[in-house]
Amino acid sequence: MTAEQVRKARERAPFGPFTIYLSDQRRFEIPHRDFVWIVPGGRTIGIADEHGAVEIVDLVHVTSLKLDGGGDS
Repeated sequence: MTAEQVRKARERAPFGPFTIYLSDQRRFEIPHRDFVWIVPGGRTIGIADEHGAVEIVDLVHVTSLKLDGGGDS
C-alpha cells in the first residue's frame, strides 16, 4: 500500500468511512478523516480510535483498504 492510496481514501469528497486491513489480520475502521493521517516521509500512517489511542503502522503491513459501499482501493 502507498501513502498516496491512503491519502486518496482519506481525502475523497464526500468523505466515506473505510477500513484498513493489515498483514497480521487486524483491521481498523476509519469513521472520519481525522482518525488517520500520513506521517511525514510517507512510510507510516497514524491511526486513532474513538478513545484517543493511537497506533503507528508501517505501510508495508497494510494489505488493503475497503471503501464503504464496495470496491477495494
